[in-house]
Amino acid sequence: MTELLYKKIYHFIKRQIDSGQLQAGDRLPTEKALSEQFSVSRITSKRALVELEQEGLITRSRGKGSFVTDGPPPSTQPNKDILLILPFASDYELGDYAKGIMTIVADKGYRLMVQLTSTVSLEELADYAGVIYYPEDVNHSIELLFYCAQRGLALVLLDKALDLFDFPAVVADNKGGAYELTKHLIDQDCRRIMFVATASFGEVSSVRDRYLGYLAAMAETELEANYFVKLKSESNAAYLERLVDELTAATAEKTGLVVENDWLAIQLIQKIQQAGLSIPDQVAVVGFDNSQASQLISPKLTTAAQDFYQMGQQAAQLLIERLTRPDQQTASCQLPVKVFIRESSQKSLEML
Repeated sequence: MTELLYKKIYHFIKRQIDSGQLQAGDRLPTEKALSEQFSVSRITSKRALVELEQEGLITRSRGKGSFVTDGPPPSTQPNKDILLILPFASDYELGDYAKGIMTIVADKGYRLMVQLTSTVSLEELADYAGVIYYPEDVNHSIELLFYCAQRGLALVLLDKALDLFDFPAVVADNKGGAYELTKHLIDQDCRRIMFVATASFGEVSSVRDRYLGYLAAMAETELEANYFVKLKSESNAAYLERLVDELTAATAEKTGLVVENDWLAIQLIQKIQQAGLSIPDQVAVVGFDNSQASQLISPKLTTAAQDFYQMGQQAAQLLIERLTRPDQQTASCQLPVKVFIRESSQKSLEML
């Protein structure tokens, strides 16, 4: 995780104060000197000094400089800052998480801050009363979660449950949604139904649960389950091209594709169309997430909708429960999904 530039200066000075290297009354380097030392703008170095001043660690005087104080005044107010950590900045739907969280935390007197995973430093997590975290996968999350577990920080997971740590999670019913989508493809007389995913089941629990839902539906038929495995050395584009080649070579029977998410399903639809195959007559495709793009492509994508707003609300409620009743166990929560049937899997529209 890459630390924000001003935070590097902030933590550098704070460590010197905490260790006693800087004593009360000692003068700090100027904004200009700090900007040169850390190769940043003076605005950035000033922001670090302002934050140190706001915490009572230093005092600043125009024309004289910045000096270490005797220590921050004792806090009489509980920490009311909550941090939401998201993996992507450009995903529109993730904003609904923040909206849902805000409705709950604001009502309880808390303040919400939002940061990307790439800009969060582990040290600053202790500055917050609690954290709501959307993990991308295990590999990108394990260090942060270990840090929080070691320090007993209140944390709630969004979208994915991670069995390695005892943090409550708010997740969608991925298994149930994939089950319904697979059953729909069975009802559309697909004689071969494949599960398509690039994510590792061991790292992304939501995709693993969707695969389990697919398997549950397939177990109720005489059809054979078929997980189209991505090779380790294979790019996503090469994986999809190999899948389309297989579809093109086997056009005698209608094939259904249960795809891990809308983003991958949309790419796949485009490649299927470029290969000259008919959707949904020869290949029926379903995704997951009900993204905005799912309704903008042609044919529109059959998918399952997660209520991001409600998930955000529930995550905030669980976190506040952990903060107000730290000695009690906080249970995870699973919310239902809604399946939307569109033209990528059948020609006549209906809502399941």
